[in-house]
Amino acid sequence: MTHTITRFTKRFYVQLGSLVLLHSNWGPEVFKGFCNPVLSCHSCPLSWFACPIGVFIHFSGYHVFPFFALGTVLLLGALFGRLFCGWVCPFGFLQDLLYKIPSKKIDLPHWTTNIKYLVLLLMVFLLPYFLGETTSLSFCRFCPAAALQVTAPGLIQGWAHPEGVGFWAKAAVLLLVLMFAVLHSRSFCKVLCPIGALLAPLNLLSLWVVKVPTSKCVICRKCCQTCPTDVKPTERILKGIPPSRTPDCILCHECQTICPFPDKPSKKAPQEKQLS
Repeated sequence: MTHTITRFTKRFYVQLGSLVLLHSNWGPEVFKGFCNPVLSCHSCPLSWFACPIGVFIHFSGYHVFPFFALGTVLLLGALFGRLFCGWVCPFGFLQDLLYKIPSKKIDLPHWTTNIKYLVLLLMVFLLPYFLGETTSLSFCRFCPAAALQVTAPGLIQGWAHPEGVGFWAKAAVLLLVLMFAVLHSRSFCKVLCPIGALLAPLNLLSLWVVKVPTSKCVICRKCCQTCPTDVKPTERILKGIPPSRTPDCILCHECQTICPFPDKPSKKAPQEKQLS
C-alpha cells in the first residue's frame, strides 16, 4: 500500500483548526453535555465537548440508555457519515501526520477492519454493563487519546504517577497505536476506533456524499494511491457508485481532488425572459 498524501491540502488546515478550537476551553462546562463524534477525551480540561465513548460507558455502567448522546451521534452520522473522522477528529489528524514520516509501510489484512465493531460492542457497552462503569476492561482504560490528553500531561505536571498495571497497559497501547500509525495509514481508525465503528454503517445512507469525480475513468488508480483508508475508490467510480458508500471511507474527498480527468460541472443555459 502506497499513498501520496504529502501536500498541505484544505483538509489539513481544517484539521489543524479543529485541533486548536476543540482544545481551547477557557472554563465553561456547559458544552460538555454534548457529544462530539470524534476521539477526544472529555477529561482533558481544555476539551469543549464530551467524548461519546466515555458517555456510553458511563451510562452502560449505570444501566441507563443514553438517548440524547446516542441520538446526537446517530443524527450527525446520518447527515455527514464519517466526515468528522476525516476533517475534525484530532486523533485522526495525528495519524495523518505520523504516516507522513518516511518509513517502510505495511498492509494489514482486510478482516482486521471488523475488530472495531467488537471493541464497540464489548468494551463500550457489554463489559461496562455487566462489570460496572469502573471496570478495568472498558475502552477508556486503554484509550490512546486519553493517554495523550490526560495521562501524559498528568505525568509532566506531577499529579499522575507511572504505577499499576492499568497505567502501563494504557502506555503500551498508545505506543503501539502511534507505531502502527507510522507504518499503516489510519490504522487505528480502521481497526480499533469504536466511534468509527458506530459511524461506519451510516456512510451507506448519509446525506453527505463524495460524488463520483469522473465518468471517463482511465483506471490510473491515483485515487486508490491517495486514499488514507484504502477503500479502493476506483472500483466504485467505474460502477458509478459514490466512493463514500463504504463503511471505512472518512469522506476526505482526496479521490475527487486527485482525479486527473474530473467531470466539469454542467453549465445551464440562462432562461430567457418571458415577455409580458
